[in-house]
Amino acid sequence: MKKTIKTLTAVSVLAASTLASGVAMAELSGNVGVTSNYVWRGMTQSADNSAVSGGIDYSNESGVYAGLWNSNTSDNAETDIYVGFAGEASDIGYDVGYISYMYNDTGAGATDDFSEFYVGASYDKFSVKVSLSSDFADSTEDTTYIELGADFPLENEMTLGVHFGNYAYDNADVDFSDYSLSLSKDDFSITYSATSDDDIINPTDNGRFAVSWSHGIEL
Repeated sequence: MKKTIKTLTAVSVLAASTLASGVAMAELSGNVGVTSNYVWRGMTQSADNSAVSGGIDYSNESGVYAGLWNSNTSDNAETDIYVGFAGEASDIGYDVGYISYMYNDTGAGATDDFSEFYVGASYDKFSVKVSLSSDFADSTEDTTYIELGADFPLENEMTLGVHFGNYAYDNADVDFSDYSLSLSKDDFSITYSATSDDDIINPTDNGRFAVSWSHGIEL
């Protein structure tokens, strides 16, 4: 999953089911998915081939959550582990957390493995998120990824998603932006993604489409 930059995932979303756990209500859920092209931040992680993913999430009413997510990549496989805290203050939603991206073809601690701290906020249809890493590709290279998004409901229970992101490298001159449009309904979606730099993805083929299916499972 990472060649020129990194190879990774769009993190799985916390989904449904409830379990009574002492005083607090806890939620445990699973998710499965398949896509024609695993694209992350505008970059294909599966060499423009299909990918299968699955994960498990835990959360409770305090706002604490944790999860594990796996997918195949162009090299082998990726495992993401994350933990965070999410909630609402008035009409503003917030999310703060930590995620570790690991690749079993390189082993723990290898240069392809990295982690990020992130903070996000949302209001109505709009969201913003900042992800910071101090070990992206190597320990001397800090990165900042800022993303903006919006989801607009359409007729027939469809949703139009708009995304823009910018990657900034503190110690390297390879900053670039990515953008995407998606149309989703129920468990299905179709997405067009591209970046501002052809060389980041492929010198002869920048934009790409992906058709995806994902489903949450109550546990």
